[in-house]
Amino acid sequence: MELSPAPLLQHPVVQALMAGLLSWLSVSLGAALIFTRREFSRRAMDCLLGAAGGMMLGAAFFGLLNPALELTAHLGRLAFAPVVAGLTLGAFFLWLLDHALPHIHILQDTPEGISTSWRRSVLLVAAMALHHIPEGLAIGVGYGAAAAESVLQSGAESLGLSTALVLTLSIMLQNVPEGLVVATALRAEGYSARKSCLYGVASGVTAPLGAVPGALAAGIAAGLLPVALGFAAGAMVYVVAEEVIPEASASGNGNAATVSCIAGLGLVMTLSSLVG
Repeated sequence: MELSPAPLLQHPVVQALMAGLLSWLSVSLGAALIFTRREFSRRAMDCLLGAAGGMMLGAAFFGLLNPALELTAHLGRLAFAPVVAGLTLGAFFLWLLDHALPHIHILQDTPEGISTSWRRSVLLVAAMALHHIPEGLAIGVGYGAAAAESVLQSGAESLGLSTALVLTLSIMLQNVPEGLVVATALRAEGYSARKSCLYGVASGVTAPLGAVPGALAAGIAAGLLPVALGFAAGAMVYVVAEEVIPEASASGNGNAATVSCIAGLGLVMTLSSLVG
């Protein structure tokens, strides 16, 4: 008896793309909040960034690293090796992008990356777009891992669709404040609310663009899933440690940003427990 093909919506690449588009939508929603008022306090922005950083860390550990370690449990004392390898590669990948892509952070005056004549507004958008690349990769890897046939046979329960769903929800939640932060920064630069919103929306396009290769990479070889999961986690942790947390603490609101970071981490932990 010939089996009918699986519905298109059940394909991991399609699921990852849809989740990536939802992630982009959440960035757009955050950017649209700029229409509610002209400016937000720096303390509020730092708290939002801190919360976003905490949610990114939670997604990396509960949605990526923990499942990766479960997959390598059969290696015994060497279970850490493929996961740490992926973690290192992911961080190195973001380090390369950080040094190659021209961008500037909100509180900086000197651009990073290769020399360019781009306007400051474009550089600000590029900085936030850099944040969303590992998020898209994480979403894609999550759905690709959930669909891998060998994973379903291995008994690694944490790698089901519930894990991919937790990743998606966590990243969507963190993207709302990130969209607002970039729109607010552009508004402070003198741009209209409409342009600030449009630039903020544009900063999130890398989420769905990163989700597709993430899903494809996770589906190439099930044996490489721990490395792929670690890779996505390493990229996310790099962004948090190198950009999000320092930026949230640069204006003297480090304590409030830290509390917000812990709250964001706790929120993802709660989601992981309830959904998983």
